[in-house]
Amino acid sequence: MRKAFLILATVVLLGGASPAFADGGNVNYIATSSTGGESFTFTFSEPSTITSLTTLTTVDFSAGSLNLVLPGSEVQFFDSGESGLFNVDFTYLGFDYEVEFFGAQIYSGSGSPYTLLTGVFPVTGGEVLVDGEEIGTLWGGSVKAVAAPEPASLAMLGVGLAAVGALRKKIRVV
Repeated sequence: MRKAFLILATVVLLGGASPAFADGGNVNYIATSSTGGESFTFTFSEPSTITSLTTLTTVDFSAGSLNLVLPGSEVQFFDSGESGLFNVDFTYLGFDYEVEFFGAQIYSGSGSPYTLLTGVFPVTGGEVLVDGEEIGTLWGGSVKAVAAPEPASLAMLGVGLAAVGALRKKIRVV
């Protein structure tokens, strides 16, 4: 009987946690490319479902030894007819920056809400603009989009694993 309960608990744990990982949470982005021989990375997170293709979020930027946290940055997602991927717009030291990543469309839906896709998307080109003037062209790179589970999903998974562990310990003692 205990063995059947252990199997049932495992099935419920895994079956209940899987949908929670697929829906709800965030999509974490790591966008890498280079311009003028200098590599850089942007990282940010967005809800997996958005109601507007333009969002405000905190973006982390790194290039060499420079590491910036840029709250209030704007991310604009584009369809494939507009060169796909997205732009990251932010202000730094009084200058307005716009970094355009060209590639495949990385969301589904033709109207609100939009579902952000996960996977690795090649950067096929792009531009860096400062105060509206192009100062560089992007060469290569990729955008990695990974689904992140909701905190409640992680808590549910932890409680389930603890329960399964406790049941296994009890079974060994008897």
